[in-house]
Amino acid sequence: VYPEKTPALQHRNLLLCLVTGFYPGDIKVTWFRNGQEQREGIMSTGLIRNGDWTFQMTVMLAMTPELGEVYTCLVDHPSLLS
Repeated sequence: VYPEKTPALQHRNLLLCLVTGFYPGDIKVTWFRNGQEQREGIMSTGLIRNGDWTFQMTVMLAMTPELGEVYTCLVDHPSLLS
């Protein structure tokens, strides 16, 4: 997870969650702000093939950072242990 540009408080920015090297392609990426699921301002590249049978995807969250906020990108994939 990283910002598109250097974050400044109270200015719009994008957080990017890059997930790469996974197979199969069924994956779920969820954004959270302070533990609350975010449903608005989310954009995705969709699945991109890496050429070696694996995939990658970037899921972005448009946000305006405030002091003390915590953002989390949660990835759910069959290869990850629960």
